[in-house]
Amino acid sequence: MNQHFRLLLSVCGPFTLLLISGVSCSRSNSEITATDDAIAQPLIETVEVKSSPLDRETELSASIEGEHRTEIYPRISGVVSDVYVKLGDQVEEGQLLIRIKAQGVADLVKHREELVKEAEAELKRRSAGIRLAEAEVRSKEASIKIEKLTKDRMEALVKKGSLSKQRLDEAIFQVRTAEAELEHAHAQVEAARADFEVAEAKKEVALADLESAVNRANAREIHAPFEGLVAARHVDPGDYVQPGDPNLSQGLLDIIRNDQVRAVVYVPLEDAAYVEAGDPVILRHRSYTGTPQINSLGGEPLTISRKARAFNRGTRMMRTEIDIDNRVLENETGERLVPGDYGKVQITLEALKGKPMVPRRAILTDENDEKYLVVLDKNLIPQKVPVDGILLDSNNQLVIESSSLKVGQRILSAPDKTIILGEAIDPEQLKAITITN
Repeated sequence: MNQHFRLLLSVCGPFTLLLISGVSCSRSNSEITATDDAIAQPLIETVEVKSSPLDRETELSASIEGEHRTEIYPRISGVVSDVYVKLGDQVEEGQLLIRIKAQGVADLVKHREELVKEAEAELKRRSAGIRLAEAEVRSKEASIKIEKLTKDRMEALVKKGSLSKQRLDEAIFQVRTAEAELEHAHAQVEAARADFEVAEAKKEVALADLESAVNRANAREIHAPFEGLVAARHVDPGDYVQPGDPNLSQGLLDIIRNDQVRAVVYVPLEDAAYVEAGDPVILRHRSYTGTPQINSLGGEPLTISRKARAFNRGTRMMRTEIDIDNRVLENETGERLVPGDYGKVQITLEALKGKPMVPRRAILTDENDEKYLVVLDKNLIPQKVPVDGILLDSNNQLVIESSSLKVGQRILSAPDKTIILGEAIDPEQLKAITITN
């Protein structure tokens, strides 16, 4: 029995081991195949199209300029007696800056005043002459009436034979004499009026001469034309000055208006087309030590006031200006911007908030070198959506222009060779989705 069993075991044992090995191998192959099947289904990474929180902006250097810069020149010859301001002084409109001594100016004014008085007196005399001549006309008109009445009575008497014709001839002569005298009186009125006009013209000349003399006298005092800063001083007491002096290459004083200033920015060629008057800006300025930035003034946004609309030939940059009322700024903050200083201006070139924003690596390029995205519709079918343009690149996030893309849609966040356009994706592949912002 044992021998038979051993013989059977020796004959069948190897076959049994082979059978067991086959079953084991079959099971291992089955497990590997199952694992490979799981690995063959990679997860597909997608991302939701976000709404851009950004605008396209640029930050450029800016300088502060006064609204006006005026060089003060003398309008009369003379010696400077006093200079009342120094370099850097703040001056108010109308403030006395310089006084000049000018010989004979006061005497000239007095003489011209006397001439005006004489002209006014002559004008009064001529006005009275007109009134006398007009009174004479009225007197002659009355005389004519009397003489005509006398003539009429005499004509009646002559017809009755009660009066000789010689007396009537005398009455007619008296009427004609009175008429001649009236005509002469009218001529006197015209002459008186002409004399009055001459006297009036002389008075106007005298007044003009007086005004000229007064202006010369006033020119001895030079006043500030507007509120501002003394940017330069080139005169001292004792200096002789005269208008149009060829040796005077610069004014006595330079005054910069600082109640109204402007921030001047030069915009590069590639950005100038996006900058227009009324665009909001933010000014950060070194001389402004209060609030670190100015984005509003008097309750209104700070905006671009104007641009040159022409480029500088050398730099290919366009001058842009931002008006700032320093008085309003001072009322709000207690500070003013200083002409000649500089800082930075942030300009919004394009309003991109709300535009689609996607990761940089989600942008794909086809064989025609055209950019596109792969969008998943509600049935998880991938579709190609063209990208019309890239508006902004910020931290690997692109703000794009696409007529077929909407915020909230899902797109592939990176290239995936396993995706076939138009063929639905197995939902199991989208279980683990990585979403990046």
